[in-house]
Amino acid sequence: MNKYASIVAAILVLGMFAGIEAGNIIPVQAQDTAVQGVSAPAPVTPAVAEQTGNFTKIDISPQYGNFRLQPGENKEITVTVRNKEKKAVNVKPNTVILPYGGYVVDPEWVTVTPGSTEIPAGGSQKFIIKASVPKDASIGNSGLQIAFTDEVMPTPYPQPIPNYIHAFQLSIDVWTPPKIQIMMPYINDQLEAGKEYNYDIKLKNTGDQAIGINPKLGSDMLYGGPYGMTAPALTEDSITITAPQRIQAGATETVKLHVKVPSDAKGYYNGYIDLEIDDPSIRDWEGRVQLSFNIWKQPTENFIKNFSLKESVPITIEISSNNYYGYPPINGQGTNAKVPSFDTSLEGPGGKAPLNVTKTVIKGNVNMGGDRPPWEIDSASIYQEMGIQYVVTYRTNGSPGEWKLSVLPMNTQGFDYSITIGG
Repeated sequence: MNKYASIVAAILVLGMFAGIEAGNIIPVQAQDTAVQGVSAPAPVTPAVAEQTGNFTKIDISPQYGNFRLQPGENKEITVTVRNKEKKAVNVKPNTVILPYGGYVVDPEWVTVTPGSTEIPAGGSQKFIIKASVPKDASIGNSGLQIAFTDEVMPTPYPQPIPNYIHAFQLSIDVWTPPKIQIMMPYINDQLEAGKEYNYDIKLKNTGDQAIGINPKLGSDMLYGGPYGMTAPALTEDSITITAPQRIQAGATETVKLHVKVPSDAKGYYNGYIDLEIDDPSIRDWEGRVQLSFNIWKQPTENFIKNFSLKESVPITIEISSNNYYGYPPINGQGTNAKVPSFDTSLEGPGGKAPLNVTKTVIKGNVNMGGDRPPWEIDSASIYQEMGIQYVVTYRTNGSPGEWKLSVLPMNTQGFDYSITIGG
């Protein structure tokens, strides 16, 4: 662009903002641009266009609402509009569909009562906004506005939908209960390199007809762990899925997942299983089982902690295996689940000191149904162990000098330690 073209562009931009003076905003008239699926807003009256920054002072309470409805259901909400002007104000609600693409609510689903009214100075008016979803409506969600006046925020350029100043925002989510219930929507576990693991995903058909499934491994979430973008620790060849093609009405079936971890694997794997359930009530992301694996190797070298004593006192050492973090693990389903243990030794000025195990604690957390599907609530599997922690306490007598604690953990990806001197 040459300098003359730049000057012309600058003049055009200044011209766009010529109607906006400091502290004196001039409203603009709503545009006539046609948008498919959008109800035409009421035209801006000359009286509104002549205002210079003094918009009508009315309050809307509440300003937001959310309806979650099944086809054939309806719901309503009462919205209060208060007039803070010293004169009466005419209010005529107008339903405006937002053109954001995707699912679009039919404006005929929404009614506002009364359809118009005059609110006296300092007075208020209650409006009933009711949404009625037809029985044949498809599932999805969308937003709309109820504009109580035709006043809009000024913009220097045309917009398909004006930004109404006095509007109530309403979100409508149309849903139906899924006919296929997924027992666990995620599998989160810590795997050891070179081992193999099996997981069961239970699915129950609560409908009156057979429903097809076609589980496949997803790929758009196969990226690194908490330290940035890295190559996934597993490939698709490491994971095998075995599943039936259909689930009969009232039946419970199992999708089996087999993970064979390569001996040189390490790091993180994040992905999902898309069950591809033939049930329109289940949206794409609802028919998935998330996978999150942390791959590690059994250590071969001891952890070393040096410390010193200034006098002869008892030494108490406590070592505890790490419990899982984040989502509860599918613990115990792996074919190689083992109890954590520690090879612990302590050396002092006089050589290796005897360590006496004074206490062993097994800790756990049990969930009683919060993460279980409805069909499991009354069964023996109501108790879900969320992970186990093993704590071992040692004690010995210490003398002045330098000491070295050595720990080789087994069957745990991490551990905590504490050294109590004296007591």
